[in-house]
Amino acid sequence: MMKDVKFQFENKNFVVMGASSGMGRHITLDLARAGAHVLAVARNEERLQEVQKSFPDLIEVQTLDVLEAGPEDWDRVLGEFVEKHGKINGGVYTAGITGMSALRMYNEDLAHRILDTSFFGMTRFIQGMAKKKHAEKGSSYVVFASTAAHYGNRGQFAYSGAKGAVCSAVRSLAKELYRDKHRINSISPGWVETEMVVNSRNEIGDDRIKNIYASYPLGVGKPEDVSPMVLFLLSDAARWITGTDVVVDGGSLAGTD
Repeated sequence: MMKDVKFQFENKNFVVMGASSGMGRHITLDLARAGAHVLAVARNEERLQEVQKSFPDLIEVQTLDVLEAGPEDWDRVLGEFVEKHGKINGGVYTAGITGMSALRMYNEDLAHRILDTSFFGMTRFIQGMAKKKHAEKGSSYVVFASTAAHYGNRGQFAYSGAKGAVCSAVRSLAKELYRDKHRINSISPGWVETEMVVNSRNEIGDDRIKNIYASYPLGVGKPEDVSPMVLFLLSDAARWITGTDVVVDGGSLAGTD
């Protein structure tokens, strides 16, 4: 992993939301491998503690539910981390849920949870992170969208719409955050074999799964195929990149024809 490029994040501080599993877990561990202090945030305390065991001197954990957390909760969590390690150099928001939301079987509660997790949770995260008392000038933020924002997954209009909202919000937020030299970008992975995606197979169906796998010229992804791009966007090497969406999808949007 990352054999050709080595990131150096010693004396840097980052926050990862959704750090207990999937992409968030992998990014947390990669940041710690690169020497960063990382605040790993998620709902599941047991899983967070498992992540922390890999780098107990570099990873700290806090439990927080993005559907319930308000500004005061983020101020508390971030404030404790900043008091101990200094201001934050950036953050990653990976939290998200998926689910089928075909129009003929529309579940409004599910649609709201999808939008609240991917979009409004992200908004509260960035609002807290970018405060002057928490953020070092010139910090970088990466939030997760999806190729669903570009393609529009059949039967998943709520998920596709939520991720599309993330991409649009990033372009607007970049115009506010640049005043403090902060950067923000979204990343749109394709099909990455995380626990959430694997658990959705039964809901999607075998025939569609086969079609999905066949649509990836470079094969479906793994977390280690996406994490290096996130670390790049957090690094000074990406200091001239903001307000954009980076697609990491094994060529799926390009297609196989």
